[in-house]
Amino acid sequence: MGVFMRIPCTRQECAMTRVPPFIITALLASMTGAVALAGNESRSIAYSLPGGLIEVVADFSENSIYWCGAGDHALNKMRKPGNQRLYVWKGPSPSIAQPGGRAVTFGFTPPPQGASPALTNDVGIIGNTLSVSQAKKTCDERTSSG
Repeated sequence: MGVFMRIPCTRQECAMTRVPPFIITALLASMTGAVALAGNESRSIAYSLPGGLIEVVADFSENSIYWCGAGDHALNKMRKPGNQRLYVWKGPSPSIAQPGGRAVTFGFTPPPQGASPALTNDVGIIGNTLSVSQAKKTCDERTSSG
């Protein structure tokens, strides 16, 4: 049994065409697979700044999206090891690299204020830290914005 689809045609040529179910199943599976593969990586853009800093501009202001952008950029673009520490240097604020955007700035050394003993991924805490691999792992987290 197939699924019927209307094919645009002239009045004389109009007919119902049978589409095999496996084609429809394959199309639907490929669309949902793409959505499932898209993690938080697609929700931020990271820029290298002078001094070895990273600025992450996110489409939603959620902690895991900022950390994901920083971890992904550090690991894949800058080739930093997974155990390298990332520190919040500047919490959510206007972007330098992308005017009009909101960004968080990260560094690989503690900021002048020092490292924070916080046990959270809050990007509003200056000095908060995660390893590059921990930050990259946040790319897999589901967020409240999707």
